Amino acid sequence: MTSNPRVNPFLSAAFAVISALGTTILGGCDSSSTGTTTGGNGGSGGETGGNGGASTSGGGGSGGSTTGGTGGTGAGGADARPEKPAALVSYVTGNDADKDVTPTGPGLILMGGGTDVDAAFQWWKGYIAGGDVVVLRASGADGYNSYLYTDIGGCDSVETMLVTTPALAADPYVVWTLEHAEGIFMAGGDQAKYLTAWKDSPVEEALKKAWQRGAILGGTSAGCAVLGEYMFAAYNDTVYSDEALTDPYNMYMTMERNFLNVPPLAGWITDTHFAQRDRMGRLVGFLARIVQDGWSAAPIGLGVDEKTAVVVDAQGAGQVLGSGAAYVVTTTAPPTLCEAGKPLEFAGLTVSKIVAGETITFPSGEVQSMSTPLSASGGTLDPSNPY
Repeated sequence: MTSNPRVNPFLSAAFAVISALGTTILGGCDSSSTGTTTGGNGGSGGETGGNGGASTSGGGGSGGSTTGGTGGTGAGGADARPEKPAALVSYVTGNDADKDVTPTGPGLILMGGGTDVDAAFQWWKGYIAGGDVVVLRASGADGYNSYLYTDIGGCDSVETMLVTTPALAADPYVVWTLEHAEGIFMAGGDQAKYLTAWKDSPVEEALKKAWQRGAILGGTSAGCAVLGEYMFAAYNDTVYSDEALTDPYNMYMTMERNFLNVPPLAGWITDTHFAQRDRMGRLVGFLARIVQDGWSAAPIGLGVDEKTAVVVDAQGAGQVLGSGAAYVVTTTAPPTLCEAGKPLEFAGLTVSKIVAGETITFPSGEVQSMSTPLSASGGTLDPSNPY
């Protein structure tokens, strides 16, 4: 099992030095610097961000940064673009006028962080009808603009918006821009900031409406973490597998539900950077909490490796893309012990490992690959290496 930096003095000292230099690593589901590197610690370290997608050149090519300004193209009419608020930082690459097309989804991109999966964005080109793309984030810069507009292509524009507060999440310009996007992608960062700023806001409603009108929604790392019906919120920083298994009600195990509620992920919780950060234990802990707290009798967990994505079409047909794997964890019985301050006792789980080209059916959780038994007892998993 991967060492927990909170109980490893050498790693703690190393993290302190790195943090002083302004860089964050080993996150809580949490941060990804738009593709080329894994990101920071959800909750405490903020987010890295900005330059370079999986193959961006420089800081987003022609995407110019604008803070404030009037924005938009329409000077009147019932659907004119509202004025851009002074507090909003945004970056636009391509045509800043709305392209009035109809997406042919809906669909999902569930990406596991690290280097972005080109094939997933090639997949969404078949659904966004050459329309407009919006990247939502709470920090960073325009690292996705050139990557999505030039390297991937197939869209009319890319606009990155840093929606950092509830006030910005209620702003008419932000909402209008989302309402006119055919593809919306939530970058890596800190899901605690996303949920604090976006949950129960007009941004949430605009994302739900985007799904209903056939747009593609996606996210990587923290952006993927907020797509399930149930979510690890990271309000008190990340949580490590040993902590979740030793005490499923420890202070770091902050949970949320009912943000977007997209139909394919009804009953699901997602996690990312999965095998790389040894997150099976904490996913089992999340599932135990969901059952114990009465949210669901049979939740399903999805863990996605770095450099890996699961794409899901309107019928719930999911396919794994990229170089890693996705893991589907199902529950067949409630935990026998799930209490504060006591190790988790949870048997009757199964785990399936799905690799590139194999499928997952949502929301049922049916998979092509074989499943193996999984359990937690005394603060450890059986098998100890479930990957």
